[in-house]
Amino acid sequence: MDRWAFRFLLFYIVILCVQPQNRFTFLHPLRIANLSILIAVALHFFSFAQAGRQLIRLGPATIFALLLMFFGYISNNVGVMQTSSAWNGNIDIIMKNSIVLILVEAMATTVPRVWAVQATLFFSVLWWVKGGLRLSSAGATYAGDRLMGPAVSMIENPNGFAYLMTLMIPIYLYFFLHSGRKWISWASLATAIVCVYIVLETGSRTGVVALGVAGLFLIPKYAAKHKLALVLGAVAIYFIMAEVSPGNIERFKSIPQQARLFFGKDDDPAQEFRDLSDMDQDEQSAWERRMKKKQTWALVKEYPVFGVGVNADDALVGEKYPYATGQVHNEILYAGKQMGLIGMGLYSSLVLTLFFSGVLIQRRMKKVWPAISDLGWTYKVQAIVIMAGGFFSPIPWNAITMILAGSASALLANLRDQQYQPT
Repeated sequence: MDRWAFRFLLFYIVILCVQPQNRFTFLHPLRIANLSILIAVALHFFSFAQAGRQLIRLGPATIFALLLMFFGYISNNVGVMQTSSAWNGNIDIIMKNSIVLILVEAMATTVPRVWAVQATLFFSVLWWVKGGLRLSSAGATYAGDRLMGPAVSMIENPNGFAYLMTLMIPIYLYFFLHSGRKWISWASLATAIVCVYIVLETGSRTGVVALGVAGLFLIPKYAAKHKLALVLGAVAIYFIMAEVSPGNIERFKSIPQQARLFFGKDDDPAQEFRDLSDMDQDEQSAWERRMKKKQTWALVKEYPVFGVGVNADDALVGEKYPYATGQVHNEILYAGKQMGLIGMGLYSSLVLTLFFSGVLIQRRMKKVWPAISDLGWTYKVQAIVIMAGGFFSPIPWNAITMILAGSASALLANLRDQQYQPT
């Protein structure tokens, strides 16, 4: 029964990643997502009742997820700009993704099960890799010659598409190292290279920044022990660059200029009253994100305890902070808008759980179990990608972030329980 509960959890993760019900609308009445997670929870509860298995494991990720659910519920009911406490999309994301995290940590009680979670992400995101290649070959564009991300759920624009691809590159490279079969290894490396191509073809500055940060860690690691793979990857990327649309290349060249506009001094009054007609599309985007950052932080400081509400009325927010309405394009600030400093702390705690769990796993298993040590390193790099990409992304309680935090916390607990010690 416990095994079947875990299988239905993995099936739910597939649904979260692929979102087939949004592409194939005939699946809507079947409620496949709700059905799979309900079955997983029910089977897990029966396994707990009959076999005495743990209902939950109070690792750091689970503790922070439980706190997130509690404070999310409080904020949804007492937020000062929350005009309705009815169930809504934002509280739905918080509750469901927190439950998935808790179940991942509770059910991934062995190292193979943690690998199973990673493998599920590995195969599920292939759907989007295929979609990126098809969209690129079809010439699908978004705002000029940027590759348009599939308009469903987590991947609703080029930035989200690029962010996901960058977050998955360390996983594909991990399977390149440890798959055990050469054809899977080289297929994984090829998939990682294709992800790089998709990121570049999106024209997403967020994606390129996150990709650059990931490269600072990935390249040195593979340059030392995998020179052939590094050379092949470099050659492939050289030819890929020739296929990236010229408009995207020009957009990337403007990143330093846009960064100066985004990170400009907040005490420069002239910046707040710039004429939008004098800016091109990218300059306007950078300026608006700067204003969102500035005004959202001001909003958080004014309402530091519970924020303005998980699903605050943007009409009320916009009366004083017009640029803090809608998507803030900064995960930690959006968490602050929803739940104040508490939300910012919970978001940071989940990302840091992923990072430090990875660091501890990497160090403790370096001589004992190199494959697990590399998995810890993978978690660490993914946390760094989240820190970089999340600075420009709007959804703090992303499902994949929560799944990764739960699996990293579970793996650390497994290694402690089984008392693996360095020799």
